[in-house]
Amino acid sequence: MKILYAIQTTGNGHFTRSKEIISILNKRVEVDVVFSGPKNKLLNIDNKVINHYKGLTLFYTKKGQINWIQTFFKNNFFRAIIDIIQCNTNAYDIIINDFEPITAWSCYLKNRKCVSLSNQYAMFSDKKFLKSTKYRFTLLFLRYFSPTKKGYGFHLTKRKKNIFQPVVRKELKKTNVVVKDFYLVYLPNYSIEKLIQFFTHFKSYKWRIFSPLVENSYTFKNIKFEQINEKKFIKALLSSKGVISSSGFSTLSEALYLNKPLITIPINSHFEQIYNSSIIEKLGGTVLDELSLKNKQKLQKWLDDLAPVGLKNSQESIDVVDRILIDYIRTLSFNKNPINQFN
Repeated sequence: MKILYAIQTTGNGHFTRSKEIISILNKRVEVDVVFSGPKNKLLNIDNKVINHYKGLTLFYTKKGQINWIQTFFKNNFFRAIIDIIQCNTNAYDIIINDFEPITAWSCYLKNRKCVSLSNQYAMFSDKKFLKSTKYRFTLLFLRYFSPTKKGYGFHLTKRKKNIFQPVVRKELKKTNVVVKDFYLVYLPNYSIEKLIQFFTHFKSYKWRIFSPLVENSYTFKNIKFEQINEKKFIKALLSSKGVISSSGFSTLSEALYLNKPLITIPINSHFEQIYNSSIIEKLGGTVLDELSLKNKQKLQKWLDDLAPVGLKNSQESIDVVDRILIDYIRTLSFNKNPINQFN
């Protein structure tokens, strides 16, 4: 059996999760990979990468809000349509898609087998929240961003037939970690100026900020700025006293898995992040509407309390892989017993 795994590269969460799952798939089937979105140095994988489409991505203001004008004018929709038409998935039995639009639309229009495997799928299964949201435009954009006819999802709390617990990187499952005197900050959509303006206000605390805008590590007053580096980020996440993060699913999942005190700041008008932050709030975490000194009292209270927020368990990647493969084996028609395909 041959699988094409399509990954959205906006942010790092889709890739880190997919990499864990692909490592298990590699032991069972042949896997090729396709990316779409921004290129970065973190996209290191042993599998054959057949293409890296420019794809579609969101753009943000310096204050961390979605910039819809830039999103529509800086994305090359004509190029995306050409890529969708030319995308050839005929050599694969299954296409697994982690919120990647080119292969999703290609399979959707050509009636090819494509399965969604993302936290977005779980979000769209929450009918109560969908009805209550005021972000109708963002909801519409996300719903048709990467369409598939079948899917599996990841959710922080809910468990259903096709909904799994979060997958976390195996490196985070270490024990005997020494907690050090600093707080991890990951707010990739805020400018360096905005981050300095806010966190230097809290002079008696040490902040370690990871940002895609940093090319080389440096220290400014009580802040250590770090370039995005997977090994450094994991080490900092393990040893930090607490985490301040945007409301991306993967970072939240890993902070919760480690029982870290957690503040999350969802991107303004970003439907998925607002959804994730609502769950964090129910779990006892702190949610800020923006990185602003108007919220300094909330942050100070969080620093004083440092109440941990956590998940009971994480999902083993092997369980996710087995479930998808077994379901597809049941639906495919082979001339011989399909189970023998894996022997």
